[in-house]
Amino acid sequence: MTTTLPPSLAEATLRFEHAARDIIDTYETRRPANTNQVTPGQLAEAIEQFLAIITRIDREEGEVGPIAKEDATQLGDYGVTLLTDLIAWAGQLNMPVPRTDLEIVILAAADWIMRHDGQIRALDPVVNALANFSNRMHDPASLEPITHFMGRVIQASASLIKEDLEKTNPGRPWRVLHLNRGIVATRTHNPELMEKVFEDLVRYLPEDAAAFFAEGMQQMEALNYPQPVRQVMGRFFDRWTRTRMH
Repeated sequence: MTTTLPPSLAEATLRFEHAARDIIDTYETRRPANTNQVTPGQLAEAIEQFLAIITRIDREEGEVGPIAKEDATQLGDYGVTLLTDLIAWAGQLNMPVPRTDLEIVILAAADWIMRHDGQIRALDPVVNALANFSNRMHDPASLEPITHFMGRVIQASASLIKEDLEKTNPGRPWRVLHLNRGIVATRTHNPELMEKVFEDLVRYLPEDAAAFFAEGMQQMEALNYPQPVRQVMGRFFDRWTRTRMH
């Protein structure tokens, strides 16, 4: 099944059903005698309800704009957290295909939050899903929607995440999202898109800019990028690296 970004809720529901069934079946054959963990079956039941609720909201209240009866931020956060827990089971049971399917569902849930003017609180699973999704794409044109989606996620991230108070943690999702977006934008070979993404990167992560563009210049040579792409990278490299050497 090929996926466009953002995935539709219909596709997400189908992927969830396949993944949940496989995970539950595998879990049942290896079921531990005693466990305090929430089981895949319990998680799947809750996720099924979550997907039914957000599908109904889209149908009754429209697919964009704030919603009246629920808090989009809170409901979306609940769904992403459940999906993350089921993904953990897929990892524990060594099931990469269901894990990939559930990451698509996370992206659909993130899109739902954003369409309804909510904030993304659980950023880490969304960033991981986007990284894995982009790694499966090789055609430059197919990477443009991913770059735009990442931009929407940046805008919709919770206020506390945007404050970026954990600067000592290099693995924080906010930093990883911006760096990954810079890499994906470069892989699009679209100079205008690169310009916009790089401006965002230096605005939000000025302390990482020099290293990012230095690494980018090395990649330009190693992977033989087109000249217009090299020019954009070179301009940012000059601005953020050479000026700091004086």
